Amino acid sequence: MSKVNNEIAVQDRKEFGKCASRRSRKSGMIPAVIYSKGKEAKAIMVDADAWKVLAGHHVQMVTLVDGANKTAALVKEVQFNHLKNYVQHIDFLEVDLNADVTALVPVHAHGDCLGVSRGGILEFELHEIEVVCHPDHLPEFIAAEVTSLDVGDSLHVKDLAMPEGVRTDLDPEAVVAHVVRPKEEAEAPAEAAAEPEAIKEKKPEAEAKK
Repeated sequence: MSKVNNEIAVQDRKEFGKCASRRSRKSGMIPAVIYSKGKEAKAIMVDADAWKVLAGHHVQMVTLVDGANKTAALVKEVQFNHLKNYVQHIDFLEVDLNADVTALVPVHAHGDCLGVSRGGILEFELHEIEVVCHPDHLPEFIAAEVTSLDVGDSLHVKDLAMPEGVRTDLDPEAVVAHVVRPKEEAEAPAEAAAEPEAIKEKKPEAEAKK
């Protein structure tokens, strides 16, 4: 559960553009922006090594520390360069610690699925769900208990055990995951059609009645 104590040092960003961003990343900093309701967005830079540590724990809430100033923020978007394996940019959203926040939280399967042991395939329809809670209660993930799911069974939003102080406004009947049968092997090709009857050869005119 988030206690908004994932502190990470940041500093103001004074240079902009692709070249400036490239220089920032080469120096070990990640360009970022803090968005705040009713305020202008603030451009900052985040230490890449410090961010890597936090990202490894899949944090949703962080405390951005700029000298004596601390800002509680929600990680809204992380732009990642998959080809070169580095973070390009991060968007943060400042939050009011006295008000609820709305955030997307990943759904993780929990338990050994019965249906899978019987040859079924566990498929997730929702890999993350939107939750509403106080910043202190924002979970890193929502556990989906799949142990008792048999082939043909489904797990719905209403079946999720939400952590204390956390709710979702999604349709309770929405399917989170289900266990399906594996695709059956293609049917054997139809038997070759019966050979057509042999066409009787027409007797040559030379074999007319003798």
